[in-house]
Amino acid sequence: MLLNQQVARVIEFINGLSYVPTLSEISSAVGLSQSSVWRIVKSLKDVGVIFKAVTDLSRLGLIEVVLVYRARVPKEKIPRKTLRFFIRTLEGVTFLKYVSRAHEVELLVNYVVDCIGEEPSEVYVVDHVVAPRYVMTHLTRSSLDRLFIRELLALAVAPTLPMKLGTTGRCDSIDIAIINALEEDVFSKMKDVYKAISSRMKPSPSYQTVLRHYREHVLGKGVIAGIRPTLENLVEKTVSSSRKLLVLRGPASLLIKAVRAIIGIPSFTEAYLSTREGYAIVLSTLPLNLTPKIVDFIGMLESRGLVKEWSIFEVEPVSMLSLPIPESIGEVSISELLGETSCS
Repeated sequence: MLLNQQVARVIEFINGLSYVPTLSEISSAVGLSQSSVWRIVKSLKDVGVIFKAVTDLSRLGLIEVVLVYRARVPKEKIPRKTLRFFIRTLEGVTFLKYVSRAHEVELLVNYVVDCIGEEPSEVYVVDHVVAPRYVMTHLTRSSLDRLFIRELLALAVAPTLPMKLGTTGRCDSIDIAIINALEEDVFSKMKDVYKAISSRMKPSPSYQTVLRHYREHVLGKGVIAGIRPTLENLVEKTVSSSRKLLVLRGPASLLIKAVRAIIGIPSFTEAYLSTREGYAIVLSTLPLNLTPKIVDFIGMLESRGLVKEWSIFEVEPVSMLSLPIPESIGEVSISELLGETSCS
């Protein structure tokens, strides 16, 4: 599929939202018929580009924790309960991200340490998720020319859209099941989500209950921080590329600006920030010919004081693992879920 101007307009509009749009809304915004928009979204899916929800779990009273091991942790030692992703790099660094409740972070970290048998080098609590706002004009050129750099820097200093009003609070299994579905495909039909939930949840909730949770608990609380098209799938199919992990450190207020500039490049996905420690992690599927230019661009951000330290790691594709949120977190405490003695 060619990334023409019409396709880019659709991607750019959806990518700039923090809620799920209707087909008619997309059609009106991009100046195309609803049937044309539907065909574009379907053709994007056919080539592996899916729109995924970037979620802010803190809106549901959950928190994410990143553990960094400066060693190659064997897969069989890594506990899977509450694990969100596992990434190992060619340089021998292992990154683990878990989900927890705020008051149970220490318990979770101790559980992971007991299972692995080694303490991590660093532990970061993710308190900010930055959804990408891709600058589409240079997507097909795989370049970082002066015009593109100016656009990226403008994106960094652009005002942040205010979050939707909502209150944080407890979540249940229905909320988590809906979020897991939206993280796979933000355009998941609630009827399909309901069928999946009712098939494994006893007693089975009604469709109206699932719909109410979606409207009030997910949309109403502002859980969707943004929508990310999985353009990395398209990059991998069209050009020689490699998966990389970018780690940034610096003053929190400036680091967020640097991150917003970097994830304006379509090869980069959402960023996870620990603003308290001034730490950020970003994944990318980077065209090989673009790597030196990315290094120069990050160096420029460093020279401007937006980044204090940074590293790029080569990711082992076979060692990447991404898992949904355990639905049971909505019903039991982390200590109950971990079983306190079980390392599985």
